[in-house]
Amino acid sequence: MSGPPHSPDPAVDLPPLVLRSRPLPRYLWLTAALYFLLTGTVFLARGMGGSAAGRPLVWRGAFGLLIGGCAAYFTARYCFSRLIIDERGFTLRGPLAETEVSWRAVIDWRRRPRAGGLAPNLLIVYGDGRRRLFVPLLYEESQALEVGLAQRGFPRY
Repeated sequence: MSGPPHSPDPAVDLPPLVLRSRPLPRYLWLTAALYFLLTGTVFLARGMGGSAAGRPLVWRGAFGLLIGGCAAYFTARYCFSRLIIDERGFTLRGPLAETEVSWRAVIDWRRRPRAGGLAPNLLIVYGDGRRRLFVPLLYEESQALEVGLAQRGFPRY
């Protein structure tokens, strides 16, 4: 192949890049949600017996239900969502919400924690109201979003 390299034609749209959650984080969060919801319910049911010895079980049950609810929300919001990256921007689409952000609307973004860590994620500030979007990096090929944010467009390697 000789000649100048092929430059992308702006009139031709690339197909969107659809990133799904990795299986291991999805199953871990789902298992944690079910575990805490079930054990919280069991502790709460045992503690409602009316005896003084059951009062700590009520608090344990309430705490277990709270943690289980938070884990279930995270699972539904992020683990069952898809991250769709296209020429206009990116969309976090899932059963609880759909958030669409254009590349031009991004004001600032940062990776937290900066160097790896147990739960790396992106915090993206966008729009006129300086809305914040939290995107955990549990999606397959999630570095594509970081590259796209750095380039302010569809990621080109």
